[in-house]
Amino acid sequence: MPLLRVGIVLYQNPPDELRRLATSLMRSVLPPGLRVEAQLLDNSADDRLDRLVREVLPEARYRWTGQNRGFGATHNLGMREAFGGGADAYLCLNPDARLHPDCLASLWSTAAAPRTGLVDARTFPEEHPKPYDPVTGDTPWCTGTALLVTRAAFDAAGEFDEALFLYGEDVDLSWRVRAAGLRTRTAASALVVHWVEYRPLERERQLRVLRSAAYLGRKWGAASFARSHERLFRALAGRTLEHPHLEAMPRGTRSVADFRHGVRFARSRW
Repeated sequence: MPLLRVGIVLYQNPPDELRRLATSLMRSVLPPGLRVEAQLLDNSADDRLDRLVREVLPEARYRWTGQNRGFGATHNLGMREAFGGGADAYLCLNPDARLHPDCLASLWSTAAAPRTGLVDARTFPEEHPKPYDPVTGDTPWCTGTALLVTRAAFDAAGEFDEALFLYGEDVDLSWRVRAAGLRTRTAASALVVHWVEYRPLERERQLRVLRSAAYLGRKWGAASFARSHERLFRALAGRTLEHPHLEAMPRGTRSVADFRHGVRFARSRW
């Protein structure tokens, strides 16, 4: 029986947020034969969310990581355990998301197409503007809000780049998956509520976006793009951005990267 592991990274989440997510998971309509397990990886300062998780998702796995590792590094823990334990796919799911009942089934069926590496869901009421083919679902990169990683993608392209603490790790993984010859696709009928319009554009969030953009530019051979975002970082932070050690991608793989559209990394549909 195929297994989909749903990985959810927590960080001091409000109880109502987790209750809404848990309700949407339990209302999911699954295709025949698919087994779904949830794993919650908690980056909070302590493990006080353990009791709430056991209340709202009693069959889920809970793991307190002991520190705030960031989005990609924490999901890497989940993916290693999932694929090491025989899972067929791993779904990165934001804790502030809520799934339409048919979302998991649509992601799963889209992932079954040949050479599929990654599949993302469509967010609403605020949909991401990146393009996707309405028939095939092919898209330049997949967003991490509800991101299904196939075993083929994990085997071919590996994990998230842990130098990216937050923002851009989904873009980087998508490009590596495409460079490995696999497809990145949007499941047009997989819907997930992820309303972030109320989220303030805080200074630290802006700095994380600029840091990730500059890092991607350095990694994927777009030096001028990297320098421009390093200047913006310096102007906002009052200090020079220092990158961790990185290995640039081989020249033969860089054609999949798109820096022509700023930090959207793809043209907009509107």
